[in-house]
Order: sequence, then C-alpha cells, then structure tokens
Amino acid sequence: MKMTLRLTLLIALLLLWCAPILNAQCQPDETEVRLIIETDTYGYETFWSLAPTGNACNQTPIATGGNTNQVGCNGGGQQDATTAFGYNDNATVNAGPWCLKTDSAYTLYHVDDYGDGGAKFTIMIGDYPVYQFKSVGNGGQYNFTVMLPLAYNAALSRISTYGFNDLKPTAVHGLIFNMGASAIDTIDLSYSVNGGAPLTETLIGLNVEPFTSTHFSLSNLWTPTDTGFYTLQVWLGNINGNADLSTANDTLGKAIYFRAPKPVLIDQYLTDSVIIKTVGVAADGLDKPRDLAFAPTPAPNLWVVNKITEASGGSTVTYFDAGLPTQDAQLKKDQNSWHFMSLPTGIAFSYNGNFATSPGVYDANHQNGASHFTGPALWTSDWSVYAEPSGGNGSHLDMLHQSPFSMGIEWEEENVFWVNDGYNQNIVRYDFGEDHGPGNDDHSDGIVHRYTEIQVDRIDDNIANHLALDRESGLLYIVDNGNKRVLRLDIHSGTPTANLTPYAEPLHEYKAVTGADWSVYIDSLDKPSGIAVIGDYLLVSDYGTGEIIFYDRSGDEGVELGRFDTGPGGIMGIEIGPDGKIWYVNTTQNKVYQLDYTPFTVAANEPGNGPVFSVSPNPTSGAFELRFGAGQDISNYRLRVISALGQIISDQPVSGYSSVRIDLSGQPDGYYLVQIADQKGSRTERVLLSRR
Repeated sequence: MKMTLRLTLLIALLLLWCAPILNAQCQPDETEVRLIIETDTYGYETFWSLAPTGNACNQTPIATGGNTNQVGCNGGGQQDATTAFGYNDNATVNAGPWCLKTDSAYTLYHVDDYGDGGAKFTIMIGDYPVYQFKSVGNGGQYNFTVMLPLAYNAALSRISTYGFNDLKPTAVHGLIFNMGASAIDTIDLSYSVNGGAPLTETLIGLNVEPFTSTHFSLSNLWTPTDTGFYTLQVWLGNINGNADLSTANDTLGKAIYFRAPKPVLIDQYLTDSVIIKTVGVAADGLDKPRDLAFAPTPAPNLWVVNKITEASGGSTVTYFDAGLPTQDAQLKKDQNSWHFMSLPTGIAFSYNGNFATSPGVYDANHQNGASHFTGPALWTSDWSVYAEPSGGNGSHLDMLHQSPFSMGIEWEEENVFWVNDGYNQNIVRYDFGEDHGPGNDDHSDGIVHRYTEIQVDRIDDNIANHLALDRESGLLYIVDNGNKRVLRLDIHSGTPTANLTPYAEPLHEYKAVTGADWSVYIDSLDKPSGIAVIGDYLLVSDYGTGEIIFYDRSGDEGVELGRFDTGPGGIMGIEIGPDGKIWYVNTTQNKVYQLDYTPFTVAANEPGNGPVFSVSPNPTSGAFELRFGAGQDISNYRLRVISALGQIISDQPVSGYSSVRIDLSGQPDGYYLVQIADQKGSRTERVLLSRR
C-alpha cells in the first residue's frame, strides 16, 4: 500500500516536472512558426519540406508534409502520384508549430507532381500570416526570415490605373497591403506625374487588418493635357498618424499611355462613298476568322482569332501596324489551344493588356459528350509569354468552365468579361480575379454571375453571337441571332440572389442575378453576328446578307439609319478601330477588311450659297415638306434626295416653288440627304425616316 502511494506521488511529481516540456514554449531567441497549406483540386500532387536556408530539400529538414511517399523533393512534373497518399483535394491543412531561431533564414521547398502548381502556402510567424504564396509549375523554393511584423508597415503593392487609357480625367487607384501588426485606419496617399508637384490625399475609416489589403481610388483625378506617355509615381505614408517603420515598399512607378478618343465617323459612312479595303488574307494565317480586336497599344495592333478545327484548337493572327505601309502579320498558336481556345468565337481586350477568348465548343476536353467542361479563357498579350511554353498547361492565364458554346465575349474592366452562353442560353459575367499565371489551374478566386432571366439562343455553333459594351453608360448590347434580335442590358442593374452549383471546379462565388433592366432593342434581323458601339451609333453585321446595319441608339429602341452591303455573306466580328474606321472579318472568305470613305461628290456642300429651307416633320414616318424662306429667289435650283448609300432617290427642279412635298414611303428606314443645289453651290439637310 505504501509502495503504491509512493509510486503514485513519484509519477505525479514527474508529470508536473515534465509539463513545461510537453507544452514547450519557445526560447527567448526563438519564435513560433506554423504552416497552413490549402490544396487545389489535386491535393495528392503536393509535397513540401522546411529546412534552414542553405540546406537542400532533403538535407536534415525540420519537417516535411504532403505526398511524402510518391512525390518528395524530386517529384516535380513526374505525373506518377496517386490519390492513395498525400492530402485531400481542396483541403486546408495545418502543420507545426516549430520554434525557429528569430531573425534566421529558412527555406520552404514546394513540389507539384503534375507540374501545374496550385497549392497555397501561408507561413505564420507568431499569430501573423507574414508570408503567403502559391506554388506554380513544378514548384520551387520560398526563402523567408523568422521575424515578427513591425507595428506600422504598409506596402503599396500595385498601381491599378491602366497602362493604356483614353485621354480624359483618370483616377489614380491601386492596392495597399498592411504588413504591420496594427490595423490601418488612416493613411496618406500621394502621386505626381512626370516629377511634378505632388497631390496628397488622406484616406480615413479604412480598418485594414494586419496582412490584408484594400483597394484605393483617389478623388483628385489626373487630367492629362495631351496624348502620349507619362510617368506616374505613387507613394504612401503617415499610418494612423505614425511614420511607416519600413519605407522600402512605400513607392511605385508606372508608365501610362493616353490615346486620343476614337473619332465618331459614322455620318461619313452614311453620306459618303464607302471603300472596302482588304487588310488580311489566308496567306497571313487566317483560317475561318470569327472575331477581331485592337490591343491596348499606342500602335494599331489588330488581333484576329481563328476557328480552325475542334481537334487542333484555334489560333490568332496579329497585324502589327494594321492598315499602315509597315503592317506585319504574325500567326501564333498555343500548344494547348485544343482546350483553352477550342473553336473560338470571340476575342476581347482589357486595358490591362490581357485578353479573353470564348470557346464555341460543348466540351473543351473532347470526351465525346461525357462532360461539358468549357468556358472563357484569359491570356496575356505579352509576346514573350503568349503561345510560348510555360512548363504547364500552355500559356493561358486562367479559364473558367461554366459556359459551353460560348458564342461571344466582351470586356468590362480589369479581368472581368461578359459571355453569351449558348448552351445554358444566358448572359454571364465572369470575373477571373487574379490570374493563376501561365499554364496553371487555380480557379478558386473566380466569380461568376449568371443572368438567368435573360434567355438567348443561337442559330448554330458556327455563327457567333457577339456583345458590345458602352462603358460610359454601362449598356451592354447582345446579339441573339437564334431569335433574330439584339438585346440591351444595363450591367449596373440586377441583384445576385441564389447560389448556383459550379460544374467541376471550385469558385469563390457563383450566383444567379435577377431583376436586371434589359429589353429587346432591335428585332426582325436575318442572321446577326457582330456588333460594335461608338457615340450614339450601334453597328450590327449580318452573316446572312453580308450587310453592316447602322442604328441610332440614343432612344429606347434602335432606329435604323442605313445599310452597307459588304458583298457575299459570311461577315462576323466588327470593330471600330482607333482611327474611327470600321474593321471586320469574313469567315467564309478568310479575310479581314477595313471600310474607308471618300466624300460624296453629287454636289459640294456650301451652306452660304444655297437657299434657306426647312424640313418638316423630321423625323418622318413617310412624307415630309420642304419649305423655302420668304422672299427668296428660287430659280434654277434642283432638289436631290440621296440615300445613306449614295443612291439618288429624287432629282427634280424646284424653280418657282415655295414648298415641295417628298414621299419616302417606299424607301427603307434611315437617314436621307435633302440637297438644294445649282452651279454655284448647295445647302444640305439630313432627314430621318423612321416608322417606329
């Protein structure tokens, strides 16, 4: 009995003595470090090893994790791991803690079996997520120092103002990251242009927690004086009234280019002689081109996207200095375009230099209908990256897979694009968020909003259904060729409501949008396909008739102003170039065209020499009356009525008349020129015939 009691007391004392060791606290020269691993949809591909800097991956590591059985330090890109080992898919794993020497350097080795990265790593120093990164490609190594954050330390991590802008007052905006231990409530932001006087603004009420970020947009707009390049410098300081304790990351600079606004030349196409110029041909690499877009560059660089075949995937032809004597055509095709650019129907550029394409295919994996893993893809226009080997899945920057038969695409802002979803028959807004880098596959930050109340249809899988956005008003014009019409949507309307279940990929958000303001804007078309907007004008290409149709879009419905016949059918994408001219592709001819014009020469327009007259009613639904001013000598004048295509509808003398009645009931809707002329000069007025 005594022995038992003594043994019990001894064990209790030993436990008390060992307790500090079992719950070991770090020594004064050490700091607690933990690791958080977030896997992608292939968790078993990940392996990591933590070691002092200078040690190899497998040289006396402090800890290892993930698929230690099949991947290990040398398994990057081997593609032989299985789900029998390693982490679960889309899992969050905590490793550690370890007591590591304060102010010492360590290396986290990370390896991906498939070679496409995807796992996210957060290194916790004490209670702070001081280091965060995402594994890419085969993996690599991340060096860090064990150091607790300073009390006040902010970083200007990005200037988000586009490197390419239209010449107009522009907001300076970007991203601040709080690297300090204290929340940021107030901070000063300053900017200068070309080394000029700085403008400073204090941001208040921020509440930016440690190791989180916030976007900013300064209210002091930058108003450039002329087109061309400028140097923008932005810096921060004065955090909560305190100095930033590390100024190394406070300042960023960026080159910004401003271009002249596109001139609005549509009236010239309606009144002058139109000339068709061939810009590109099949010898350039054109192979069933379906869309075109100008890159955000000072020079007119035109990108054309080719359909080619489902097995091969699409390609692009870039016309550097398009339409100029120095024009040069370059064909490029990504090695994985069979998936990421399969049967592309559209192309659209962001001012950040990225572009997106829409695949007109049911299943981009080509599994004979077993899945419908398809949607828009994001690319960079950087010539050294696009369609160059990445070590992963081609050169694409991102892809989201919720829209089979994506029949057209349009850009809104940053990496946000709108898609005409031909399979689900909706309009869908895709926000790629931060791209995952060339050839990788992390889609988890994607935000997809589906406008379920808008129903669209397609004629077939060949004729594209394009979209065009007026970014000033937020009005999106949508070709709906299965219903022979064009829709209009206010993109600032509608409310995200019900959660939707994404197909075969994790997304940050996938919701239905209801209550949007949309309407049928144009109807009774034949086979509409391409669409473009500029000023108060809307242009629609008709694949069946070969026409480009001009509309006045200033009202609640499009009013037809005139048509131009480009020739045989096959026209799809149309674009207003930086020169204000009209550019388009014809997919059946394998050609790119530009429309130019010369002044119509029936008579010169010399307002001072012709008689004063008025036209009423204008607009008219059929007939109108032309009245001359009182007391005028109306002799030896001729009246001509000319259509938008240059056809003379009426030509008659008006000598001795005080008024003339003209009946256009047998003519199509659109603008007409009413011209009074003699050998000395003329006066011209424009009349709109509209039966709406």
